[in-house]
Amino acid sequence: MEKDYELDYPLQGSELDLSLEEVLRFDSEQREKFIHRLLKGFAKSISASDMALKARVPFSKEMRDLRRLVRYPSDKYLFLDELTYKRNVLGRGSPGGTHTYWSRKMMWQMATRQGDLPTMIQSGDPRIVRKLNRFLDGEVTGKSAFRIKNKTVIENVLNYLQVETGVGTAFPPFHARFFAERFLPESGPCVVVDPCAGWGGRLLGTLCVNRKDEVRYIGIDPERRNQDAYENLYGRVRKYLRSEIEGERLMSMFYRPFEDWIKTSFAQRLYGSVDLVMTSPPYFSAEVYNTANKRQSANRYPTYELWRENFYRVLIQGAYDLLKPGGVFVLNIANVASSNSLEKDARVLSREVGFSNAGFYKLAMSIVPGTRTGIRHRVVVDGSVFKHEPCFCFQKPLGEKTSRVVAVSSKKKVKRSHETDIERILIFSEHRKMTF
Repeated sequence: MEKDYELDYPLQGSELDLSLEEVLRFDSEQREKFIHRLLKGFAKSISASDMALKARVPFSKEMRDLRRLVRYPSDKYLFLDELTYKRNVLGRGSPGGTHTYWSRKMMWQMATRQGDLPTMIQSGDPRIVRKLNRFLDGEVTGKSAFRIKNKTVIENVLNYLQVETGVGTAFPPFHARFFAERFLPESGPCVVVDPCAGWGGRLLGTLCVNRKDEVRYIGIDPERRNQDAYENLYGRVRKYLRSEIEGERLMSMFYRPFEDWIKTSFAQRLYGSVDLVMTSPPYFSAEVYNTANKRQSANRYPTYELWRENFYRVLIQGAYDLLKPGGVFVLNIANVASSNSLEKDARVLSREVGFSNAGFYKLAMSIVPGTRTGIRHRVVVDGSVFKHEPCFCFQKPLGEKTSRVVAVSSKKKVKRSHETDIERILIFSEHRKMTF
């Protein structure tokens, strides 16, 4: 029998959809059988494209969240770090988190350093069986912090797998809005470029800025399977938030690697005219959004040295070339086990291309229970300890001009400096008519 509704979560209403309390009372043999049956059920959900780690978000809840995203003051979640006494912590729990609903069937498919979750589920990998065995063993009190009593066992397992494998992290839209309002000029039409569009958080936050003038978000990403998420988020802004937002909001998406896109004539026509470049690129091989997509940077450049020169350097140089003088590049990136020099190289490469420092912010994140020791980046807000990821802000010096050879046609090339205001308006007018 075909479903006539969308499940809130996989296997909802099935014979496996038990209460958490009931499963925690299983003996070891019952628990082992249940886990294997559950993994087989998840494997069927994968085959039917019904698998997702996040629950479906009701429309009313989503709209309340999006209206808060627009209405709250942009610095509402900017806090003081009690370790440094600087007001540069971008706090947790900000509005806009429901945006991940649109990517929920793609987010969990990424491979992380903990493993390739889809493959582990489909093969019944012993590692995942052991993890779930401990999680669902009521006598293992060390896992109690992960257990949510008012949710079913399946919802608990999905949440636990997400935390344990490190999938589904997203840039908060509210913080993207903070950076946009912090660094965009006070008036006039604006262009924001996101070289690695990810799950759409920066798209949503950028389009929700409080300003009367036109804002265009240009996103680039090699992964087309998130296209529906981008279009649905854009549709929410255009249809349901029109009364909340005064100015025109436009989106253009390009599904190709940034290192290829930056060479196109369209990209080069933007040189020297972009107001803000804001992104959170893949942390080298720590997160592979699609192991089968050879155009993704970690698949394309398998060693850090290759990745650094062919992707990371090109990303930072491209941001510099795109920005107008005085424009800002916001880069969220953190060191990972596969590369402990991502943060250092962000500063080194940015300095080499000509950027100057424009500030530093800390993106607060929850600390997974049992991992409080050995945290490299720590912040304290209102007495509570969080880990954080760096958000570097780099500025293109005022008076700096971008001089590049721009391909106008296959036979003719011209040399130009950064766009004048009139040229910039023409670009807006021309590309408003285009469908991407």
